[in-house]
Amino acid sequence: MSDNAAHPPIALGDHEAYMENAQSRARLSPPAATKFCVGAVLVDAEKNKVLSTGYSLELPGDRHGDPGTTHAEHCCFIKAAEDYGVAEAGLCEVLPKKNTVLYTTMEPCNGRLSGNRTCVDRILALQDAIKTVYVGIKEPGTFLEDNQGQERLEAAGVTVIQLTGMEDRIREVSLAGHHLSQLDALPKHCRVVSTQAHGASFFANTGRIKAELQDGTSQSFFIKVVSGEVGKNMVAGEFEPMKAIRALLPEFVPAPIAHGTYESCPDTHFFLCEFRNMVEEMPDPYKFAAQLAALHQSSKSPTGKFGFHATTYSGNLPQALDFEREAKGPDPDFDSLLPVLFDVVVPRLLRPLESEGRSLKPCLVHGDLWYANSGIDVETGRCLVFDACCFYAHNEYEFGQWMPVCNKFGADYLAAYNSYVQISDPAEDYEGRLDLYKLRFNTHVSALFKDNPNLRDQMLGDIRDLVARYGSQADKIPTIASHNLGR
Repeated sequence: MSDNAAHPPIALGDHEAYMENAQSRARLSPPAATKFCVGAVLVDAEKNKVLSTGYSLELPGDRHGDPGTTHAEHCCFIKAAEDYGVAEAGLCEVLPKKNTVLYTTMEPCNGRLSGNRTCVDRILALQDAIKTVYVGIKEPGTFLEDNQGQERLEAAGVTVIQLTGMEDRIREVSLAGHHLSQLDALPKHCRVVSTQAHGASFFANTGRIKAELQDGTSQSFFIKVVSGEVGKNMVAGEFEPMKAIRALLPEFVPAPIAHGTYESCPDTHFFLCEFRNMVEEMPDPYKFAAQLAALHQSSKSPTGKFGFHATTYSGNLPQALDFEREAKGPDPDFDSLLPVLFDVVVPRLLRPLESEGRSLKPCLVHGDLWYANSGIDVETGRCLVFDACCFYAHNEYEFGQWMPVCNKFGADYLAAYNSYVQISDPAEDYEGRLDLYKLRFNTHVSALFKDNPNLRDQMLGDIRDLVARYGSQADKIPTIASHNLGR
């Protein structure tokens, strides 16, 4: 099945390892004050094979017209049914009889405030397929005073085994977000009404928090959650750029509110901003370009130099070129091309920007402006950008991200921008500069997705092209006395 290949092998009968697997799923669930973060794993015990995994809010709340498809165990059943090509009700006919084991970090629910079907009901509906359930902790009495899921399962002949030794860690993850209504960043005395998965990210969990304010009105917030030390740096590295753009063009980005660490889960960190409902359409080229041009032209580097006061992240990597080699290892073509790239091509294309009396203004750039990091506000119709990883750079650097064919910001957007902002001199190097900036983005993408060899081939193709066009033009590199270089 599809989930089996996504997880490392686990020894037969290693129940703690399977529970760790379920715990890793639970960490993917967006923290919220109105739910538990639960993970589950469905296993063919005879073949020692993962059939499916799930976590709270992994799937939409009305999957296949069945309300309440948001609990971890139910997500497991839905995904297994899809893999077998049957409806959920038909799982009892295809799952290994009496050899299918469910691991769940929290006791299956026996009651739901929503009135939706319980996980205990779903387990029992599978008849003899699931006869053993391993749980990490009993359900706390936060929402139901006495769940009795274990008792009901056992009364129906299902063996329920609570594993010991992981309770504190499981409880910490399960309750992540239960202090959300006390976050200083949220309005005082607000009440969190719900949290649901919203948006998509390769490297984090994203969600929408709906809150009721003290005066009875409603307000929504967007939250991004990521774990580990890298995650801590990522949320800080997003907050500062969004704050910088907001200070210049308040309507161009959702207002950043805070970033921090969950008190109940110290290894889990969040970025919080206002929620803006967006339509999935490309913005008008001229309206979008006008906003982007205003950002570039109105910005001013506080030091007068290039760079930024904080480390910013594109994906889960800081913006540095050496990560590609670390991610994919050495390459003979790479090693032979780099000296020409750095010693000839880069100065050939960039040094003329600050020679013969020309100077280059460091502009605040978004830093990762592909089409999926933009949108149109439903209420105002205005263009929006988000997921920024800003720094002060040549304004044309922004368009390196627009060069790959997968991007939807095409030639019409470049033309619109250049109707507001003149191409930098020397204009004859414009296309070469954009291709050099494109290489910067393609190098970073290759590092982010280290298991995809095609991305390195794409990057090497970019380098070969630049070397072929400019590698023999060392005689055209201007000599200048100093460079306007920052950190």
